[in-house]
Amino acid sequence: MAQVKVGILGAGGIAKVHASILKRDERVEIVGVADILEGRAMALAAEAGRAKAVGSLEELFDLGVDAVYVTTPNTLHVEPVLACLKRNIHVFSEKPMATSLAEAEQIREAAASSKAVYNLGMNRRYASVYKRVKEWIGSGEVTPYLAHLKMNRGELLHPAWTADPKVTGGFLYETPFHLMDLSRYLFGEVQSVTCEGRQHISASEMDTFAILLTFESGTVATFVTYAHAGWSFPFESLEVYGTYATVSTQELEKVMYAPGLKQPAHVHDYFQLPMEEKWGYAEEDRLFIDAIVHGTKPPVTAEDGFRSIQLLEAVYESAKTGKRIDFRQAAR
Repeated sequence: MAQVKVGILGAGGIAKVHASILKRDERVEIVGVADILEGRAMALAAEAGRAKAVGSLEELFDLGVDAVYVTTPNTLHVEPVLACLKRNIHVFSEKPMATSLAEAEQIREAAASSKAVYNLGMNRRYASVYKRVKEWIGSGEVTPYLAHLKMNRGELLHPAWTADPKVTGGFLYETPFHLMDLSRYLFGEVQSVTCEGRQHISASEMDTFAILLTFESGTVATFVTYAHAGWSFPFESLEVYGTYATVSTQELEKVMYAPGLKQPAHVHDYFQLPMEEKWGYAEEDRLFIDAIVHGTKPPVTAEDGFRSIQLLEAVYESAKTGKRIDFRQAAR
């Protein structure tokens, strides 16, 4: 088929990452970049090659795009995604899918009735360290009985816009959402959620979370994240405990598998890999274009994205009410 004509809506940092990957894919032609700030649109359009800088999604449609990358702030994802799906234009939406369960449901329904491919950008699923963990679990080498996830992000301090829940949808909708989604990807569907939330420093929202998750698979996991952790290294980490075995990650750089006593630990270090590869961006973009060109399943479907929003909203509900949220009861 002819090249997939791609438009990019929102010319921020993550848009630059995707543009860098897409312009190296022979199946893709980036035809336009839209941003409300003309200078940003022009700069990214120049980086992308022969793309045209425009000011709106409608102008991208006028360029004849086959697919749109929605890389706007969190609370501005829903409207452009729905507009694309209504026109049967393929859409890659950066996380989160939406910033409310009702809006996520709108996208899920629109994706089900559209002829276009919808994909949610959850790059951690394709990050080198987490792919390795997924392989060990999938092969049966490690049975995940217990897990601990940690996110040390100073996200209400830098960049400044992350302190505004009207832009982010709330702290958990920022980077912590990646590990929430990752927990489902690794351990299966969630059975129950219990959360203790606090508002320690932020003037506008909860900024401290200690979360207990149980999964239908039998795995039990804890997840702690604090908005004012000060970007202490490692920014994120995962520990998984099996039968006399431990798997642990350090940031997106290194993963260790210790199979037991009197056996050497297996360490995989990805420090030298390009960021786009080790963070999973290159693979998720390739799989999205594969889905358009070959009709394969996109990496993260609307149904999958909806379930992660459902989990995040349950965390907030538990934090606010002090109640344990049981998904089995909700399904009745």
